[in-house]
Amino acid sequence: MYRTQASGLTELREARVIPLHVNRRRFIAITGAKGGIGKSTLSVNLAFTYARWRSRTIIVDGDVGMADLNLMLGVAPERSLADVAKGEPVEACVAESNGLYLLPGLNGSYALANADSAMQGRIMAAVGQLKENFETVLIDAPAGIERNAVELTAEADDIVAVVTPQPTSIADAYGCLKVLHQRWDVDHVFLLVNDVRSDAQGQETVEQMVALTSRFIPKLGVTPLPFVPHDSSLPHYAAQGLPAVLAAPDAPASRAIQKVARTLDLMAQGGAAEEGGA
Repeated sequence: MYRTQASGLTELREARVIPLHVNRRRFIAITGAKGGIGKSTLSVNLAFTYARWRSRTIIVDGDVGMADLNLMLGVAPERSLADVAKGEPVEACVAESNGLYLLPGLNGSYALANADSAMQGRIMAAVGQLKENFETVLIDAPAGIERNAVELTAEADDIVAVVTPQPTSIADAYGCLKVLHQRWDVDHVFLLVNDVRSDAQGQETVEQMVALTSRFIPKLGVTPLPFVPHDSSLPHYAAQGLPAVLAAPDAPASRAIQKVARTLDLMAQGGAAEEGGA
């Protein structure tokens, strides 16, 4: 199934109020096949958006061995997924920043980056436990197609693939989606085009991705999300440990990210309940 960007946005315009289901359960993985595409910045801002909407939210630093979300959130956690992998209770390893919870990774951890099946099993079990204690669980999945990375992504109910208009990003994103579909039976993803200079550029990127997936992964459904425009201030806020949606909620990128969050609630598989407030 493929919904064009235009048709998806038409649905949103035709709805007087986009449903915001604060109490619905969300289990979202944000993935991207390569670094430098703004995936972690988008993940943090999406997580803060849900937290602002009074949903008890936790973000998991899925890049377990090269973690940096703690820096982006301005926290220095004493424990991490490394402790979870050793058997520590997951609740003892959670940090908090401005109402958003974080299960951090551990930067420079070779053991975590190359977790054996026992360690990976404990990490997966911990993520599953979070679903019982939080309304929204968002995984900032690591770049690449290594087994542990893809397994964590495939576990989510909804997968958001981040891509930029750069040809290398498009090619790498296609490769990531191919592995998710062929190896892990993922049959649907949301496509989020980041860092666009115009709607035309965003639409062209969607069309390129859909042309690839339609030809080579025809059974994979791709649903585009609203584009996120280029905003040079995003890295600046991230370096200060402040998400843009809090520091500059009316900035174009912040407004786009909030629109992405609402669209996910409207279009996610099994997501929209019959009743809810905006």
